[in-house]
Amino acid sequence: MEGAIRILKRFVLATAAISVMLLAFNMMLLGVWFGGMSAGHSPAAVVRSVAEGLRKTASDDPSGAFALDPAAAGLLDRHDAWAMLIDGTGRVAWSRRLPGELPRRYTLTDVSKFTRSFLMDYPVFVWEHADGLVVVGYPKGSLGKYQHVVPTDWVSALPPKIVAFFAANAMLALLLSLFAGSRLVRSIRPIIRGIRSLAEDRPVHVEPKGLLADLAENVNRVSALLQQKSDSLKSRDEARSNWIAGISHDIRTPLSMILGHASDLEENGSLPPEQRRQAAIIRQQAEKLGALVNDLNLVSMLEYEMQPLDKKAIRLSALARQLASEFLNNGLDERFSIELDELDETARVEGDERLLSRAVFNLIQNSIRHNPAGCRIRLRTSVDGDGTVCRFTVEDDGKGVDRRELADLVELPYSSKRKRPREHGHGLGLPMAARIVRAHRGTLLLSGDAGKGFRAEFVLPALKS
Repeated sequence: MEGAIRILKRFVLATAAISVMLLAFNMMLLGVWFGGMSAGHSPAAVVRSVAEGLRKTASDDPSGAFALDPAAAGLLDRHDAWAMLIDGTGRVAWSRRLPGELPRRYTLTDVSKFTRSFLMDYPVFVWEHADGLVVVGYPKGSLGKYQHVVPTDWVSALPPKIVAFFAANAMLALLLSLFAGSRLVRSIRPIIRGIRSLAEDRPVHVEPKGLLADLAENVNRVSALLQQKSDSLKSRDEARSNWIAGISHDIRTPLSMILGHASDLEENGSLPPEQRRQAAIIRQQAEKLGALVNDLNLVSMLEYEMQPLDKKAIRLSALARQLASEFLNNGLDERFSIELDELDETARVEGDERLLSRAVFNLIQNSIRHNPAGCRIRLRTSVDGDGTVCRFTVEDDGKGVDRRELADLVELPYSSKRKRPREHGHGLGLPMAARIVRAHRGTLLLSGDAGKGFRAEFVLPALKS
């Protein structure tokens, strides 16, 4: 709903802005148009210039000869106009470019007629002069003369009427934009709901009607396509997980037999020492193969969110002590040391203790496996300042790893998401740890660089008291 209201507001604002721009443009255009006419080129301005520029050559000249100012003469020439001066007796006392068809004497009736309209189809305009009446005429058909008589009270009320006219236009434009916008919103609202449903991986059907019917149909097609692909991916993932689970189950039986017979041979005192040593190797490798099968099955279940979680409250400091004790009690090589560093006893999370222990175990084992020369391993737990996030850190001072490879460490060995070939990657330990943390709505953060040690940190939601 909020998205539709925002669209409506933008639509109304855009329409109002366009209306204001059009109004301003029209006002500017009218101003330029009428301003150009009143800037010295209107007929009234021309006849006035001619009347003011017409002077007698000498006041005592009996012939009464006149001379026209060059500027006024040039103005007549530019408009292809003619001019004459009619004295008090009706005679043409002076003229310039006067057409031959026009008379040289006029009665009072003649003057009264052409001052209101035309003189033999010539549009004429008059101006008072000290020696008579100046008449300026334009070519036939070049100008139209219209007479309007309006009441003075109507003219005095014209400014507020103009304001009201423009206000009415603005209101009409606003109402029209609201009407058009409401129709647009009615078409957009179901599409917005459909797009939100697509983001939540839910099926969508938008009724294709209104202004955006085509867009609604496209949303429906996309929804059907995404749903089809989602169903296909779910079926494929389920089949893959079931296949891995089936293979793991089928391997366990012959593997158990191998382990049993290898153990019997290893403990058989009647066999030569070399054969007993070989049986021990078979048992050890079979145990590794069993652990690998179990890891593969667990990773598969976590990858497709099929692993159930047995959640309970867990104190991370107790988990750290337990795992450190297990490694030390199981005969940790003297090249390695495990230290409990700054354990925060308030760091508590809700999770599956078995899976979280396995994730931390994988991180510690990762430090041991990739540092054959030995290293110091530190375990740390903490709570962020706002109390919403707990952290479990496993850090070593070993040889580290190239920071360009960090992103690959949490991907499965042959995943297409890896940026580097398989030989630069590792096994299932870190990918499994990352998926265990993700199943607990957390994040696994990796950092370090070649020769500068390695750091892995679980970031998990804190358990509220």
